Amino acid sequence: AGGVRVVEGDLSRSGKGQQVLVLGSGGLVGRTLVAWLEDREYTVVHVRNRRHIDLRETGALDVFNKTQLAYVFFLACEVGGSKFIENSARDLQIGIIESNIRIYQVVFPWLAARKIPFVFTSSYLHGTANSYGVIKRLGEQWIRNLGPEDAGLGKTLRLWNVYGAENVGLKSHVLSDWSEQCVRLGFATARSDGNEERQFIHALDVASALGAAMLHHHSLPLESDVSTGIWNDMHLLAVDLGNASKEVLGANCDVKFSNMVAGHRERLCPIMQGPLHEVWKPEIDLKKGCR
Repeated sequence: AGGVRVVEGDLSRSGKGQQVLVLGSGGLVGRTLVAWLEDREYTVVHVRNRRHIDLRETGALDVFNKTQLAYVFFLACEVGGSKFIENSARDLQIGIIESNIRIYQVVFPWLAARKIPFVFTSSYLHGTANSYGVIKRLGEQWIRNLGPEDAGLGKTLRLWNVYGAENVGLKSHVLSDWSEQCVRLGFATARSDGNEERQFIHALDVASALGAAMLHHHSLPLESDVSTGIWNDMHLLAVDLGNASKEVLGANCDVKFSNMVAGHRERLCPIMQGPLHEVWKPEIDLKKGCR
């Protein structure tokens, strides 16, 4: 699965003999990307999380100095979904900013010094007034400000509401939370009244978009959006999840919405006609993704 359309040349070739580095391989997108790359015979080296290698520490990446890297995927920002952002105390929000700045101060100069092409995962929420938006904006700006000799070395993919199988906790996302509750309780409880629309993209489709970005790196603009382009009403999404539950578990799962008004988000629209979208298309719709 994963929507890379085979194009003459790059996408049809095997990754055999090429080594790539995935920073943040322990997360939802990272795990899925590693599997996508290994299926195509790339040799993958990776950093799972800070317990594996702490990217905030000077020289953290020097362990890879003798590795001939063809490409790097920078997925390692220490952030979470909206649930984590909205429920984090002020000191934790400041800690998120400080921690990620330290990561940037280690990773970006290391990549630039070695002239390794890379892609950085940002978010459509890069413009929001919270620590998440601040960190994603800073990463994008850092790439824009690379010196003339490093122009084009880094590219950014802005992800829209990624979902897929993940461990449920403080940093998990809405569809994972609902699915886990369906399995455990037979129903799910939403945090808001659900009167909002969002665009979702499955982790498998994100992995294939990252792969396409690697293979077509030099033809991409500095920033590209990764989404389906389809707006989904949260109440209809709950119906899709209930139907998926009936198919998989043999029992319907109702999502109970609360009286809390959904937080306002500026309605942004992804740009879906760029060079990336000429070689990549998402393949997993929400009904299939929920199953």
